[in-house]
Amino acid sequence: MLRPKYFTPKEVSLHNKPDDLWVSYLGKVYDLTPLMKEFQGDVLLKPIIECAGKDISHWFDPKTKDVCSEETLNEILQRYLRYNSHATSYTWKYNSVKLDMSKTLEENGIPDEGGDFYRGGMDRDLFSESICLYFNDDLTEL
Repeated sequence: MLRPKYFTPKEVSLHNKPDDLWVSYLGKVYDLTPLMKEFQGDVLLKPIIECAGKDISHWFDPKTKDVCSEETLNEILQRYLRYNSHATSYTWKYNSVKLDMSKTLEENGIPDEGGDFYRGGMDRDLFSESICLYFNDDLTEL
């Protein structure tokens, strides 16, 4: 009878290069090296390469094991209410167009430019696309 193998986070962390890439997720360890070889150079591998040798459980819903979907702007707004109780008093715009808060960034026409950064060899962490927030209330005193 085969016994399951167990790996420590330290052991997983040693496999952190595209030609030897492991990740752990939801308590299991996966060798993604064959995937890396099969799809070498594909921009969609960038997030996996960035997380080589690490746990990626936060990418997945622990109940369904599905990849978490992108949040709507309203869901993002709800997370920030604890930091700014006036967060609902802003109008969100991108390229001067008011955004639909019930939609995701992609559904609002905001492109994910991560692939462009990857192909250009640029660090995507050095660039942040901006969404402009305009405060709706005029609190000035006359």
